[in-house]
Amino acid sequence: MNTIYSLLSIANFLSIFRIFLSIPLYYALNNINSNSPMYDVYVFLFICLLIALSDILDGYFARLFNSVTDIGKFLDPFADKVCVLVFILFLSIHIPGYFVLFIFLLVRDLIISFFSIYFATKEGRVFQANIFGKWFLFFIGMSMIFAVLTLPKVVSNVFNFGNLNSVFYALSWIFFILSTFKYFSKYINLLRK
Repeated sequence: MNTIYSLLSIANFLSIFRIFLSIPLYYALNNINSNSPMYDVYVFLFICLLIALSDILDGYFARLFNSVTDIGKFLDPFADKVCVLVFILFLSIHIPGYFVLFIFLLVRDLIISFFSIYFATKEGRVFQANIFGKWFLFFIGMSMIFAVLTLPKVVSNVFNFGNLNSVFYALSWIFFILSTFKYFSKYINLLRK
């Protein structure tokens, strides 16, 4: 499959679309504060829905049209990381626990990126995300959405998302550790060969 066709597949278009959705996500998050009206909350949730749908559909279309590509294997997790980075930087300012996760995630992802580039250039191997990494993204995504929803009084006076946030945050740490172990085990085993 040539590079232009690979880049222009429906699945890769959705991943690129998700990267660009990080821009309105940034603006929506910056509109969220204790005095935010419900409109700002709805805009934020709508953008989160678009991000989630594009993440689900890119994999679906890649398999449906048999268009899984090395570019897509790179674009999909990159798009996820961009959106998570926007989220986690915002939350790091408002909720200290997210800063700790941000540091660990940044260090881990830099190491994973180094090994991904190494294996792609030296051996022509491109790896997809592992299942624990996908679960980590789900749990951290839900945790971050619930954390943002604790900020506006118009929501927090009616619903208490703090407990849900705590549960999903704890689960995200569990899957962060499992996915990190899985990634590093794979790289160590490949380096030993």
